[in-house]
Amino acid sequence: MQPGPPYQQGPQQPYPPQGYPGYPPPGYGPPPKKSNTGLIVGLVIGAVVLLGGGGVAAVLLLSDSGSSPTAAPTSSKKTGPPDKYTAMPACQRIGTKIRNLPPLEPPKGEEPASTSNDDITYTRSSCSWREPNAPSATVSMYLSKSKEPGSGAGEEWAKAGVENAVTDGGVLIPSMAKATKAVHTKLDSSSQCQIKFYQGNVEGEIIVTGPNPSGTVNQTVCKENALKLAKATSEAIG
Repeated sequence: MQPGPPYQQGPQQPYPPQGYPGYPPPGYGPPPKKSNTGLIVGLVIGAVVLLGGGGVAAVLLLSDSGSSPTAAPTSSKKTGPPDKYTAMPACQRIGTKIRNLPPLEPPKGEEPASTSNDDITYTRSSCSWREPNAPSATVSMYLSKSKEPGSGAGEEWAKAGVENAVTDGGVLIPSMAKATKAVHTKLDSSSQCQIKFYQGNVEGEIIVTGPNPSGTVNQTVCKENALKLAKATSEAIG
């Protein structure tokens, strides 16, 4: 008996069959699992921003080593010398230092004075010595008290009056008793002479008038008398 052709095994059918429900086509592995890391990080960051975003931002800013230090804010508050005086001397105290003064008129005492400066309390004290047919003298003292202690507004205002007299053509007096600065002011009147000075937060004004207010006075003698009275005033202020 002739042997037949060798047994030929038919093509192997893949198991399970292609297209079997629940299995991928041949040549493909199982689908990769999706990572949830990005979603989790996003949720965490969102929660942090909602709960304390401002604090996190502040921490990040403070931990930045490359940032430059923030400069301290500058203060706009004015500073200056404290008020040296709180009151003005009595007229009698000034008059006792000068010989041959006319009689003292009854003083009015310290009273408010007008000013455009809102940073000070401004008061005036006036002393007058007069008699008929004789030279007369008047001393006016202006006290500038700072409303804000330590601002220097009082002395600044007292100084401004003397500086204005210098600008208007006054002649500086090199030194005068305890005054900070003094000046012979320039006047249009030929019968008077005047000295202005400031001492701390007090401004002094001395006016000497000749026996005839409408006449002419010897300016040299007038200024000598005004200087004596100005020195007495400065020393009385203290």
